[in-house]
Amino acid sequence: MKKIFVLLFVMLCTSCVKDHGKPPANLEFVSVARIEDFTAYSIYFSSDIDLLDLYGKGRGKGQISTQLLCALGSDLDFNVEHFMDPSASGLINEDDSHSTSKKFNYFTRTLLSDSFEPTQPTKVIAELNRLLANKKTIPCKAVITAYGYKAYYSNTLQLPVADLLREINKPETP
Repeated sequence: MKKIFVLLFVMLCTSCVKDHGKPPANLEFVSVARIEDFTAYSIYFSSDIDLLDLYGKGRGKGQISTQLLCALGSDLDFNVEHFMDPSASGLINEDDSHSTSKKFNYFTRTLLSDSFEPTQPTKVIAELNRLLANKKTIPCKAVITAYGYKAYYSNTLQLPVADLLREINKPETP
């Protein structure tokens, strides 16, 4: 009897999740920059939809998580219920420095060492070079979750590997 009650409760809760009704945003790569002397990077991009006010409740209100998720390896499952490994992710922030009137501009800061050994930057850089060597782009998506709504996924942004490798292999500043 207890199992039936739990099953009915789960079914009731999952049926309450609303569809956000928003089309997938089109994301466009702008630039990438290494954050001084770290294995952390800022990824700049634009969107044709306001990702920080996706649900029309005010910027960032009601949203649990607003992040850019990038697949560094062959795992391309962006589902929020799945842990993508190796991957890079970071919270999406508004970017005032690249503002245009027709697009929404954002950046995210991410550690590319999440799946590697962050205490050994040289090993991380060597591993990233090996992992990205045969790729032209890295697929990334904006993934947004909010209470009472299905997860939102943007269309895929293609992050150019050449730009990222240029920043990964940039000499440290003295």
